[in-house]
Amino acid sequence: MEFKMKKVLVVGAGTMGAGIAYLFARSFPEAQVFLVDIKPDQLQKARESQESWEKKDRQRGNLAEGQKLNLIYEGSFTNLPKDFDLLLEAVSEDLELKKKIFRTFDELSHDTSLITSNTSSLSLTLMAREVPPQKRGNVLGLHFFNPPLVMPLLEIVQTLLTSSEALERAKSIAVTLKKTPVVVKDSPGFITTRLGMVMLNEAVFALQEGIASAEEIDQAMKLGFNHPMGPLELADLIGLDVVFAITQTLYENFQDSKYRAAPLLRKLVEAGHLGRKTGRGFYTYPRST
Repeated sequence: MEFKMKKVLVVGAGTMGAGIAYLFARSFPEAQVFLVDIKPDQLQKARESQESWEKKDRQRGNLAEGQKLNLIYEGSFTNLPKDFDLLLEAVSEDLELKKKIFRTFDELSHDTSLITSNTSSLSLTLMAREVPPQKRGNVLGLHFFNPPLVMPLLEIVQTLLTSSEALERAKSIAVTLKKTPVVVKDSPGFITTRLGMVMLNEAVFALQEGIASAEEIDQAMKLGFNHPMGPLELADLIGLDVVFAITQTLYENFQDSKYRAAPLLRKLVEAGHLGRKTGRGFYTYPRST
């Protein structure tokens, strides 16, 4: 059964947050979708991206005739209404920051609101402890993939406290968003990040050891495993600082050496070579990208 929503809140107007907010506005035309970010330039960039996506969607017939996208932009929580039906944070992978946002979500939600995170590796259980006990059954992860308008998977993360009703509502939302839901338990890195980061990190070890060049490593994985991008290309796209932080999270949680970050990855991050967003990582890029 389709889950009806009147108000949706997305916090964080980066690539993921902007895309997720647009998805909800496109898929739930009856809902007001609020996008919040404290950085005015980030919010403006998100608005420009969303306007571009809307133009393309209208040209392709992906929006119903006369459908309006109810996107509302805010630079703080001050002027927001309350009683959101779904709240999602899409900020950086900083547990303390996410926990702080969850405390604000408690103030803006009602007893049956879905309180969610787009985290790719951090504990939903710890985030859930920031809301009152009666709301913890409504907490789960909605892990979208980059770019969220294109990637078909939605990894739904349930904690030990997540109610069956909340889980069914999340799966219904995934279907309305035209995503394929995969339900996983709350564990460091879940499924996709846990497996994917090991591959990316091992590719850095292979490069560091001189087994092959970056181009050859990526070409081998694309042709041999039918991956659309090689692991080093993908790491540059994600951001090497993000990849490094996630490997650190996995290592700290599992205390298993297979998750230790490759020294070359650490050095690149220390040098500020973070991939596409800085113009240099394992490859070099025009700064405009």
